[in-house]
Amino acid sequence: MANVLGVVAGVVLGVVGVVLLVLWWEMFVKALMAVVPVLLLLIGAGVVVYFVSEIKSAKEMEKEKASGDSKKEGS
Repeated sequence: MANVLGVVAGVVLGVVGVVLLVLWWEMFVKALMAVVPVLLLLIGAGVVVYFVSEIKSAKEMEKEKASGDSKKEGS
């Protein structure tokens, strides 16, 4: 019974969502216009931070590999 109520609630919420989207289309577009640039800034900053840390990590691994190779040669 709970599954049927969940399906009915999902359908009702979906219909209400479509109706409100149609009625409030202009406000929806304005909200997207406000949110998209902020999201692009945040995503861009996250990508830069991620790849800078990847570059640093790769350099550290190269240093460790080089120091490990020099230890093996010295033994």
